[in-house]
Amino acid sequence: MDLISSLTAAADAVAGFLVSPGGRLWPLYLGTMALIAFGLWWRRRPGPGFLAWAFPRAMYVSRSTWVDLQLFLLGRALATLGLVNAVVGAALVAGLVGETLGGLSTGLVLPGWAYALLILVAADFAVYWVHRIHHENKVFWPFHSVHHSAEVMTPLTVYRKHPLYDLIAGAARGVSLGLAQGLALALFEGDPQIATLVGINAGYALFNLAGSNLRHTHIWLSYGPVLERLLISPAQHQIHHSSAPKHHDRNYGEVLAVWDWMFGMLYVPEREEILEFGLADAEGNKLPQRHDTLAGALIAPVTDALAAMGLRRKAPLPPEAWPGE
Repeated sequence: MDLISSLTAAADAVAGFLVSPGGRLWPLYLGTMALIAFGLWWRRRPGPGFLAWAFPRAMYVSRSTWVDLQLFLLGRALATLGLVNAVVGAALVAGLVGETLGGLSTGLVLPGWAYALLILVAADFAVYWVHRIHHENKVFWPFHSVHHSAEVMTPLTVYRKHPLYDLIAGAARGVSLGLAQGLALALFEGDPQIATLVGINAGYALFNLAGSNLRHTHIWLSYGPVLERLLISPAQHQIHHSSAPKHHDRNYGEVLAVWDWMFGMLYVPEREEILEFGLADAEGNKLPQRHDTLAGALIAPVTDALAAMGLRRKAPLPPEAWPGE
């Protein structure tokens, strides 16, 4: 394939992703985010107009957002090549589990809502542990630190990920989804497609329609002290990105808060908090920005991971910048 064909294929992949409900940037998801943001602005009536308040120009033209965009485009290109694809992995595992457990059907029909919930719980549990391990392990942390190095957040920041993190997370999610799907197909009757909404798992579709894109913004949206023990609100995920020491290693969950609640990692805010984003040490001192270029975002984590494994004489990051210190 020549260069022009490669660039055309990559552009088609990005365009297809933007019009797919499987991506967080689907226009309908962005539209519901904007509607929720407008409701919050209308209720609070801050000084600036809505557009200036919700979409500050300084954030969207920042170097941090430029790195977000480059990593997003790189991630789409790798997905086009068949890498970092949890859907394919899930299908393979589901088929293997289904064949292994063939003939064990209970004859019961699993309702669509129950099938959707099963898949959501399985995927969310995998995401929780992949996320948490990347925070708590010195070798894995550098790859996830790219995401946390964002000093301003926009909906693009969800794709500010090192390819190796995406690869590991995609594999874990694919295995988890495949196990859940394979068990459901083997043990229960019914069409799994009834558990979908706009072509994807209904649970994730509702999660995205309910303003999931606000998680990576400066706009505070809390669900309240009761619901935030069940679901991770945008405010709770913003707290996860906070550089304040009291917020470090809290709220690992993506959709469900129950995992953090079970394992003692949940932080439920009592009121709106003023947050600063970016990497910081255990005392809350901001660390030098080493991921402000695409090359830095890709190379620095590799050298840091090698240092954590003892394969480099000198660690680029001081020990206090590593988790668990």
